[in-house]
Amino acid sequence: MTTFQRRLAVLLTVLALVATACSSSGSADAAPTSDSDDGAATISSADLVDALGPTEDELNTIAVVERFGDSTAALSVSVGGTLMSPLGADDVNPELLTPDTNILPQFETPPQQSSGSGILIEVDGDLFIVTNFHVAEPTLIAGTSDQQPDSAISATFGANERDSFDLQVVGVNPSFDLALLEPVEGVTLPNFEPIPLADSDLVLKGQKTIALGNPFGLGVTLTSGSVSSVGRLVTSVGEVSVPMIQTDAAINPGNSGGALLNSSGELIGINTAIFNPESRAFAGIGFSVPSNLLVEALANLELGGVSTLSDTRPIFGAGLGTLGLLPTAIRDEAGFPDTGVAILNVLEGGPAEAAGLTTPEFQEIQGLNVPIDPDIIIALDGRPVQTAEDLNLGITYDADIGQTVTLTIMRGDEQVSVPVTLNGSS
Repeated sequence: MTTFQRRLAVLLTVLALVATACSSSGSADAAPTSDSDDGAATISSADLVDALGPTEDELNTIAVVERFGDSTAALSVSVGGTLMSPLGADDVNPELLTPDTNILPQFETPPQQSSGSGILIEVDGDLFIVTNFHVAEPTLIAGTSDQQPDSAISATFGANERDSFDLQVVGVNPSFDLALLEPVEGVTLPNFEPIPLADSDLVLKGQKTIALGNPFGLGVTLTSGSVSSVGRLVTSVGEVSVPMIQTDAAINPGNSGGALLNSSGELIGINTAIFNPESRAFAGIGFSVPSNLLVEALANLELGGVSTLSDTRPIFGAGLGTLGLLPTAIRDEAGFPDTGVAILNVLEGGPAEAAGLTTPEFQEIQGLNVPIDPDIIIALDGRPVQTAEDLNLGITYDADIGQTVTLTIMRGDEQVSVPVTLNGSS
């Protein structure tokens, strides 16, 4: 008999006893009963606790939060003596970002501007705090990892909100929305157990998630749910698409930088953003930077300064637009195919420019600024390319720095093959 079946049997016994007691008490002729009556059903308090107590899944959640709840930090960020609100400096709920390109809208979702959360991790025997770049960003001199003289970041851990630990920024990675913090000189972080890092490539849809963070500045809070999707491309504060873990665990402003754990208490992601179509804080769609991207970025974060995706990943060096998202009338007037990716601009010194690709001219068609006769990418190494996300995944996350890929391009009425040698940061 399974645990569930045993508990169900005990519960049915309890209900039967209650029903019998109620029936007996309502009858004038009922004879008194006692535990010593022959054949009388009895149930112990231990059986009741076993029947009505936490389920195995609940016990697992309790065990994880008891072990690692104190390893999650509530971060307080101040600039010029002004405490940054969990909803941002202007107390405005997160909204969808305005698309950067005016050829077509993109699926973008903002990070929560928040005083935020942090995660205690161990790197080479030393304790650090990981959080989101956008949590630490208000304290930084623009374009650097150096903090403004009048800024401060402090942390409290777990249920003990009286002890505050002053922190400083070590390094940041805006592309992956990550920042590494350490205690200021003379401060020692509490000796809580650092959260172990999982292999996020093994994360599956449907598995359990436990989110620990500091929503709305309330202090360390637990929510739970499941993995809704993996590899969900979401534009980060570094304006690059990151394949994030999507979860339905409640993620609200202030959860930024907090931990997304599996049922073993391992870190599978850093909670970063929410999809918020109606400016509501929680819509059941939260996004987390996979732990493997943190592992990839850690060496450069430890070195300090500003690192980006191009330090560890290849880049293409061009702005792109998905033609299939344009209205049919505009595609017809511009002479575009139904699918494919148009090159909108080419960055100086990048692989795309070295391969001979150029920035097209633009003109307004039915209110949209549309490229005229752009190069249109239809395949990457023989695999069809229908969206900018296809190309982003194929180059940024499937290829290596130094690798040469072959693009199939429609150039006017001609189909040409263009080899592109990918590189990282120059």
